[in-house]
Amino acid sequence: MAGADERPVEIGEREFPLSGGRTLRVTEFGNGGIRLAVHTGTPYVITSLEQTEGGAVLGLSPGREGSNAHRNWVRDHGEDGRPE
Repeated sequence: MAGADERPVEIGEREFPLSGGRTLRVTEFGNGGIRLAVHTGTPYVITSLEQTEGGAVLGLSPGREGSNAHRNWVRDHGEDGRPE
């Protein structure tokens, strides 16, 4: 078992292609944890997080849809996606 300062052991990773050239990467850890990563040039914001009877549901939305996330990303990275 990993200590408080150690990252849990990664035991598996799968990638799922999404529309628009995006990819969802799901990483599983030995401690039962998972990490979700959406690979694209647009930032995502958490729009919902629910505990359900069968698990948990996480809702993500591109930052440009009604939030400041996309504007902040452009401000920090420039229109071309490179950090300024």
